[in-house]
Amino acid sequence: MDDIRHDELAITASDNPRANASDSSPKPQKARSVEVDEDMAWQRRTWAVQRLGWLVMGGLVLIALTGVFGHGPVSWQQASDPAGLVRVEYERFERQFSERTLRVDIAPQATVGDALILRLNEAFLDAAEVKGIVPEPREARSVGSDVEYVFPVAQPGQPATIRFALKLRETGSHTAEIGLVGREPARFTQFVYP
Repeated sequence: MDDIRHDELAITASDNPRANASDSSPKPQKARSVEVDEDMAWQRRTWAVQRLGWLVMGGLVLIALTGVFGHGPVSWQQASDPAGLVRVEYERFERQFSERTLRVDIAPQATVGDALILRLNEAFLDAAEVKGIVPEPREARSVGSDVEYVFPVAQPGQPATIRFALKLRETGSHTAEIGLVGREPARFTQFVYP
C-alpha cells in the first residue's frame, strides 16, 4: 500500500457531488422549448389547407340550407305559359326517387265548358313516374309525343288546381312542358341529383 501514491487516492472536492452542494457554481437552466424537428413552412400550409377545408364544409352547409341540393328557397320556382292561363309551382332541384308534388294552377278564363284538357310532354313523363293526380282525370291519352289529361270542370269560370304526385326516376336535367291544348305551354327545367 505504500506503493500507492497518496495523491492518486485523493478525492478532490470538485469530484465529490456532495461537496458541490454548497458550491456557488451556476445551476443548469431549464430548456425554454422542447427541441423537436419542426418545419414551420409545412405547418403553415397545413393550417391553410385546414382553414380552407372548414370554409368549404361551411359553404356546403349554407348551400344545402338554401335549397341548391333540393327542397329550399332557391329551389322553389314558378313557370307560366305566355297567356298566363297555366302556372306551375315546382322545385328546380330534386333528388332521384324522391316523391314530389307538382302544382298546376289554372286561371278562371281557361275553365270554360265541362272539360279541361291539360297536356304534358312525354319526355318529362318518361323521367318521372306519376304516382297520383288530384283531382283524378276523367281520361288520359297519348297524343304524338305528349300525354293529355282530361279533367271534369266542376265550376266553370272558377280557378282550378291540379296536383301531380311524381316520383323522379332519372338523374340529370329534364325539361317539362305543361299547358292547355292549342296554346303555348309553360316550360321549366328540373335538375335531378342521384
